[in-house]
Amino acid sequence: MSTRNNMLALAVAVALGAPTAAGAQDLGFNYIEGGFIAGFVNDVEESDAFTNNGALDVESDAGGGAFIGGAWEFWDNMHLFGEYAMTGQELEVSDGVDDFEGDYDVVRWRLGVGYAYPFSPTMSFYGRLSFDGIEFKDVKVPGFDLDADVDDTGFGGEIGMLWAATPTLQLQGHARYTSVGEVVGEGSDAFDADILLALNGRWYFRPDMALVTGYELGKITFWNVGLRFAF
Repeated sequence: MSTRNNMLALAVAVALGAPTAAGAQDLGFNYIEGGFIAGFVNDVEESDAFTNNGALDVESDAGGGAFIGGAWEFWDNMHLFGEYAMTGQELEVSDGVDDFEGDYDVVRWRLGVGYAYPFSPTMSFYGRLSFDGIEFKDVKVPGFDLDADVDDTGFGGEIGMLWAATPTLQLQGHARYTSVGEVVGEGSDAFDADILLALNGRWYFRPDMALVTGYELGKITFWNVGLRFAF
């Protein structure tokens, strides 16, 4: 092999992190991660809690915050997991004459248990059951006293797939149901059920460290970027 080809092969190996292959191929659920998260809440303009039962025009815009999560494997491919995220959202309120700008926080969390089935050395399927929580809090709009601090809890389920596309690159997709995923326009309940679809990616630049990013589409949509430590 020529010197040029040798250099090219070395460059590819470094780019893909060939020395870290053993750690990156592990599709287990032992990790801690965190980072920046941004999100958007649909249907706030139809919520009685925000519009004072239809008396106000309301518009919510995307905002950012932080997330943290982790999982721990135990007996026979089972794992416990938890997630917590808080994002600030911009809020514009109009009384038909003047427009006012404010903000509010969205807090979402999950605690649950899961089972992973190792289909092959590079692919795994998994399922999860969870207890989910959501809260809109610290709603602040100068000139208005909005009674829009609401929260709820419920149950959820998730099915997904993990795939080691290369020795250092992992892709994960899932569909999940949560009973507290959508803003309710009318009635005594603040939230309703929703189904969300997600795609996540992880690049292991060390055997136990990865850059992570993900996008989850639903009535409340989130995207994130952060760092994962696997153990």
